[in-house]
Amino acid sequence: MDEALEVRLFKNGADDFTALLDKYDIPCSKVNHFPPGTVLATGETLEIIKALSGLSLAPSIAAVVVQWLKNKASRKVILNTKDNEVFHLEGFSEKEVTVLIANAKNMTIIQTKPD
Repeated sequence: MDEALEVRLFKNGADDFTALLDKYDIPCSKVNHFPPGTVLATGETLEIIKALSGLSLAPSIAAVVVQWLKNKASRKVILNTKDNEVFHLEGFSEKEVTVLIANAKNMTIIQTKPD
């Protein structure tokens, strides 16, 4: 089975992030771990399969992350690896993010100021 990357999105910036996923043809699906009506701190959770048809999507996902961060200074991306390491991806290059995504368990996408 292909490995999935869980992405937690907050309200602000979520539309821009998902638009970039579409632009780079990165398929994703909404995930709901809780019963309907449960109040959560995050807006929604997406699942991205990191490899399709034997091809790694890590470079494309990295391009989305770096582009999304560059578009507004109030954006943050926090990546958690399978080894329980935490990285704040602001200032990282696409190449660096690509390497980290290969071992990523989940990411949190935050925009601190409204659109």
